[in-house]
Amino acid sequence: MIDWTPYLKSISDSEKYAQWETFYTLTDVERKTRPSKTAPLMDLQVQTIEKEPQNPQERAERPEKPEKVLKLLREYATNHVLLKGRPGSGKSTALARLLLEESVEAQSLRLNQQNQAKIIQIPILIELRLYETSILDLILQFLKRHKLIIDSNTLESWLLENQNFRPLLLFDGINELPSDTARQNLKNFRQQYAEISMIFTTRDLGIDDLDIEKKLEMLPLTGRQMRDFVKTYLPEKGEEMLKQLGNRLKEFGQTPLLLWMLCSVFDNNQNKIPANLGLVFQGFTKNIHIRKGVKISEDLRRWQNRLLQHLAWTMTTGENPTEIKLSISKNQAEEILIEFLQGKISYPDNTALEWLEDLLKYHLIHLEGNDKIAFRHQLIQEYYTAEELKKKLPHLSDEQLQWDYLNYLKWTEPMALLLGLLDNETQAKRVVKLGLEIDLKLGARLAGEVNFKFQKQTVGLVLGLDVPKRFKVELLGLTKSNQVVNQLNQALKDSDEDVRGNAVEALGKIGTETAIAGLLKALKDSYFSVRWKAVEALGKIGSETAIAGLLKALEDSDKDVRSNAVVALCKIGSETAIAGLFKVLEHSDKDVRGKAAFALGKIGSETAIPRSLKALENSDRNARRSAAFALGKIGSEEGIPVLLKALEDSDGYVRWKAAAGLAKISSETAIPVLLKALEDSDEDVRGNAVWVLGNIGTETAIAGLLKALEHSNQYVRRNAAEALGKIGSETAIPGLLKALEHSDWYVRWNAAEALGNIGSETAILGLLKALEDSNKDVRKKAAEALGKIGSETAIAGLLKALKDSYFSVRWKAVEALGKIGSETAIAGLLKALEDSNSDVRREAAAALGKIGSETAIPGLLKALKDSNKYVRSQAAEALGKISSETAMTELIKCLKNPDFVTLNNGDTLSQAREALDTIQNKLKYYHPLSQPMNQQVYISYNWQEDSNEMANQLVQAFAAKGIEIIRDKTHTSYKDSIKNFMQQIGQGKCVVVVISDRYLKSENCMFELVEIARNGDFYQRIFPIILPDARIYNDFERIDYLKYWEDEKAKLQAKYKQIDLAKTNSIMATLNLYNEIRSNIDNLTNILKDMNNLDINLHGQSEFAAMIEAVETKLAEDSQNI
Repeated sequence: MIDWTPYLKSISDSEKYAQWETFYTLTDVERKTRPSKTAPLMDLQVQTIEKEPQNPQERAERPEKPEKVLKLLREYATNHVLLKGRPGSGKSTALARLLLEESVEAQSLRLNQQNQAKIIQIPILIELRLYETSILDLILQFLKRHKLIIDSNTLESWLLENQNFRPLLLFDGINELPSDTARQNLKNFRQQYAEISMIFTTRDLGIDDLDIEKKLEMLPLTGRQMRDFVKTYLPEKGEEMLKQLGNRLKEFGQTPLLLWMLCSVFDNNQNKIPANLGLVFQGFTKNIHIRKGVKISEDLRRWQNRLLQHLAWTMTTGENPTEIKLSISKNQAEEILIEFLQGKISYPDNTALEWLEDLLKYHLIHLEGNDKIAFRHQLIQEYYTAEELKKKLPHLSDEQLQWDYLNYLKWTEPMALLLGLLDNETQAKRVVKLGLEIDLKLGARLAGEVNFKFQKQTVGLVLGLDVPKRFKVELLGLTKSNQVVNQLNQALKDSDEDVRGNAVEALGKIGTETAIAGLLKALKDSYFSVRWKAVEALGKIGSETAIAGLLKALEDSDKDVRSNAVVALCKIGSETAIAGLFKVLEHSDKDVRGKAAFALGKIGSETAIPRSLKALENSDRNARRSAAFALGKIGSEEGIPVLLKALEDSDGYVRWKAAAGLAKISSETAIPVLLKALEDSDEDVRGNAVWVLGNIGTETAIAGLLKALEHSNQYVRRNAAEALGKIGSETAIPGLLKALEHSDWYVRWNAAEALGNIGSETAILGLLKALEDSNKDVRKKAAEALGKIGSETAIAGLLKALKDSYFSVRWKAVEALGKIGSETAIAGLLKALEDSNSDVRREAAAALGKIGSETAIPGLLKALKDSNKYVRSQAAEALGKISSETAMTELIKCLKNPDFVTLNNGDTLSQAREALDTIQNKLKYYHPLSQPMNQQVYISYNWQEDSNEMANQLVQAFAAKGIEIIRDKTHTSYKDSIKNFMQQIGQGKCVVVVISDRYLKSENCMFELVEIARNGDFYQRIFPIILPDARIYNDFERIDYLKYWEDEKAKLQAKYKQIDLAKTNSIMATLNLYNEIRSNIDNLTNILKDMNNLDINLHGQSEFAAMIEAVETKLAEDSQNI
């Protein structure tokens, strides 16, 4: 057994982690005294990132309220959770605090001495920027740094077999991984150790969310948090600083890091606020001294900025144009500085080594694990990179600036900081103009980063764009500039509700007090979605100025607006809001009262408890209902006695809410009461007691719930099945499988749902049988349950269900196939893209996006022209999930096409832009790097001697005319996917095909030919050469090819029937391919036969002139159609 005591003690004793308990700081100094001015840690808040509804008109009725970050991380770690946040928002802080708190908690259980039966969590922090070889090595390094040395075999055994000591793995910085290989290894590690609790952080969701379902987002600091922070850090100067900032507080202070830096600069800058963020960094790095009173040489003081700028530049540039290096070995750093100092000073070698040591001790770089050097925060590295870029900018051509810098995402933050530092209007406008040419969203963001005195001119470039008004308003919001508030307020008066809605979102992004006036006016808009967005924006801004308007919004005619008002008030969370909400509890409309009660419960203030306790004694049952609901949501033990008493209330709803409240406060207290409530005279109380027991989710409740399955009341039976599913214990499976045959269809429906929630493969056979139930809703729920279980065993049954007569069954079958995620289902899903029902087509597009194969791209591009806008929107989103350069190219092409823009001036257009954003984030550049798809020429041929020689001649002839042929031997690397490359050939705009006898009998070659045909325009895209042994011109001989593939299919089918069919998806796919070849070979060879292919000798004598001319004509036509 591993002795964890020294490891845990090392963490809890470490100054590096101990200081995170109450302070926010970049340093990890070794001193034992607290610095005189450190940044106070507030309770950082997060919010669940909800999945977008498949129908853009759907809204979540009750969005989640903000919660403390550590609370939700602990809650969701078991099933893995991803925490997203802006740079400096406190993600690493949260993990460091969690590491420390969990280590202290584990120690308190006196490891290896007592509590051996108790499960104890062992937290381990894995800093992904340090990745070199494997995730296991990163874990071993962290353990070693904290006095625990074990080998990899011991570590793997513990990760797999952990019993009393359970790992809690804290992965910091997915976006900081150095390569795609590292990201794939992390993904594989997560899948291999899926049972281990894991928490991940990332700067952007677009990089790779590792398929983690639960996602949280760090929220910006609220106005109150910012003010408290400033006053605590600067007790004597805080009020003056806040006065100077005025409306700009949100601009500078949305993250703890930036606010701390601003306070530091103000304190050391004669109480003056810098003009922009770039100047904040400049002032901070100029004045920061990690060790006060330490004298460094004047020479280093003169050189330190240049050294750090060059080091940051070299690390950001890296070896790969898309990847940024966030740590390098100490030896590398020494070599970089030695080279930089050559010819500039005497004795560069020794001086570089000495200065590097001093910089590590006294400045903003530090030594990390495994002898790695890094800046203390990625933003610091990006700032120094920006300073270096500022020096190089005048010497860069427009082409260099665009394609070597602006086009790559890793340069976006340095470029934004650079614009704040630039005091040259011409250069600032140049960068923004070139940025707009690369990507409109990029350019708009940069326009707002420019020094404020030039923003009118740079924002003017955005205003002058010839784009639809709705999109222009969206771009103005991305500038986040106060310069555009007047234009956005004008847009709030537009006749198009989509334009008004975008204007509201844009004002929310700007987020200043100046923007609030327009948003309050938008609360009276005639269109519900505009009001809904206005409420959401006001909640994000978090200003108390909005409380009166939001309280009024609780009375809005639209339920979504009312629900969003609840969330907005929760975010503001002030005592002013609480007082207003209690007043609303007296409203005549019960739904309005309910929303207020919900908000009070979510805010959870102790201030609300006494009022709620008193309200439970009110003679008005509506007041008692609201009070019981609020007390349950607040969850304080102070409410237990009163809630127990409320279980005897004359009103059934009050009894139900009291039981639900008890369940939240103390499940052990509630279970006996709830089991008794199963016999309540009020059927609503009985049914709701079952529902609450399911939410409690303990096995103590299972026996009572199984009994309730046989209750005479159908409502109780149905809820019992649902509750058993929520508990998720496999103990319930036999009873639920039996319930699948109950005479009450709704019991069968709930049983299917419950089995899906439990997720055991034991239920698959029963659910496959339920796919043939006489009731369509049961069949639908069975399909949904099979999707939740996610086993490939269910694929055949689900593919069969795609032919069900009811669209809802087909819809859920498609959804389930998407969740299973096997490429075996692609052919069926592509067919479902043509279903008569738009919901099925939309779900098919979503499923293809989840599977993520490039095979689906042509079908999804076709779906962008679907008659239903929601299908088009989902197809766009799916293309974003596939995230290939091919999809990027086609989406850019669509977004530049006036017909596409006109047809989709709504949700589809927005989704297409979001899909492009997703692809850009994953590929890490804005515009395609490779030869545009419409300019690509592929070759398909057999590797036999004659065909291979012909392919060589074709490549040389085309190259002589400046056309590169994409060929497997020159365009694929070791371990690349052959299938993916063959699919690319199938999608090619021009494909030279060398047809031979062996070609027509080759599985791979015929796969390529069928793929070319599947992607449409076969005749226009194919350029064939027919070798003499290809017998396609005589129909008697052509029949031999049909017979060949019939025989091949029969042979494989015979073998297939001899084996266990459960795990044979790849063989089934081959069988399907043979069937497709047999079905298509007659038509395809007939088309080839009909073409004037020219004699092979004529081709050779003319060096393929006719073919090259035909290809050039096709390429020119495609270029004109971009």
